[in-house]
Amino acid sequence: MNIKKNVSVWLKAGVVVLVTILIVSQKAQKPRILILHSYHTDYPWVVQINEGIRRVFDGHHDIALRHHYMDLKNHTDEDFKRTAASTANRTIRKWKPDVLVISDDLGQQLVGRRYLNDRDVQIVFCGVNGETRVYGYDTADNVTGILERKPLSAIRETLLMVARAKGYREKTAGGDHPKVVFVCDASDSVTAELSELGAFQWAPLTWCPPVRVKNFAGWKRAVRDANGYADMILVSDYREFLLPSGEKEPVSPSEIMGWTETNSEIPILGMSLVNVADGGMISVFTSGYEQGEVAGAMALAVARGERAGDMEVRRTRQFLISVKKSAMDERNLPIPTIYESFARATDNFYE
Repeated sequence: MNIKKNVSVWLKAGVVVLVTILIVSQKAQKPRILILHSYHTDYPWVVQINEGIRRVFDGHHDIALRHHYMDLKNHTDEDFKRTAASTANRTIRKWKPDVLVISDDLGQQLVGRRYLNDRDVQIVFCGVNGETRVYGYDTADNVTGILERKPLSAIRETLLMVARAKGYREKTAGGDHPKVVFVCDASDSVTAELSELGAFQWAPLTWCPPVRVKNFAGWKRAVRDANGYADMILVSDYREFLLPSGEKEPVSPSEIMGWTETNSEIPILGMSLVNVADGGMISVFTSGYEQGEVAGAMALAVARGERAGDMEVRRTRQFLISVKKSAMDERNLPIPTIYESFARATDNFYE
């Protein structure tokens, strides 16, 4: 009797051990995908990309996902960049992902280019403002992704809508070309997109030379100066301005946009998803959801056997609109019904 009981106990124990081994083995064999962000989750752009990725992988329990944040929007000094890059590379070496999904230009510059043509890891990029050749991706056989490109045609249409509401007439009717100036910081993402902005056909608008500044004091001067020669100001990034105290702390984005709206006599339009949330009146911007969803779908395909280098690089196709009614009212600008409906539908409408 005792012998039978002991045999039963050992059999049950053996089954438990076998199941445990199978589970561990299965987990070890899961394709691993590391989501490497240049920034952190306090930046709404990152939240949108993560949501897009989640839509792809939700329910895919056969894939091991991990997120890593370099936090380079909050820390812009070179020492921190080196440390963040070293930490990211150490994570890659230890976890050994099969696919790297790298978001935004800094991640490509500091980490991605290190794994060009690496046999052990495939790269999928997203949120890239620059050209792929800058990172060596154009000739690599293990890279694909989606480029981030601003919806310039939609931005031009919005500028024209505002100009007409302010009394602009077509030149054939005795009017003139409204002048637009882009006031921006000196961040890597802005630097990467300046050539495309300059090459775009803005007519019937007049595109003035962009004004790049390094701090909030320079931003204030640029905005005041623009009031003397331009009819509208375009903005996008300004989150790298540090406090003048010498500390490595950024100026509050809401303080920057609040000051800008208050002190500019001419309308200000945004090209980033945070501009209106920070206090601006209207913004037309690239969808982070699309960036994450496309990159996620590519990463899933690679994890299931496709080669990244065989997949065509994609470009932005979707954009979003954000509107702040009180700021539009302040400048006596009407909100087109389609703009309001779209902004409300995507939770980007502010009273």
